[in-house]
Amino acid sequence: MSRTSRRSQLLQAGSVRGAGGDCRMAPDPWFSTYDSACQIAQEIAEKIQQRNQYERHGESTTKLTVTIRALLQNVKEKIALLKDLLLRAVSTHQITQLEGDRRQNLLDDLVTRERLLLASFKNEGAEPDLI
Repeated sequence: MSRTSRRSQLLQAGSVRGAGGDCRMAPDPWFSTYDSACQIAQEIAEKIQQRNQYERHGESTTKLTVTIRALLQNVKEKIALLKDLLLRAVSTHQITQLEGDRRQNLLDDLVTRERLLLASFKNEGAEPDLI
């Protein structure tokens, strides 16, 4: 069987590749939310370090403290959304169990990072690590 006839058979059978030959899946909102949460966590770490530096130099930290609180709330909401999206994806079999486990591990690491950032914000721990 020639390549051309095999390709037309696959296209007629509903192969993943369409007429354009492009094979892309719809973007997964879990990953865009996860990336956003990680970026916010990084921003929080930077702002906490900046706040601590301001404190050491006797400068006002009020504005930074308000910003950090807002960012901490934002990351907390994103984590809640990620948990919900993950539960829904696993329960409706949109992803495999292995992928569900992988995402759960990523989420667990993010939750741990959030807790460390909160402790650093409250001056209960060391300064956060920057990634």
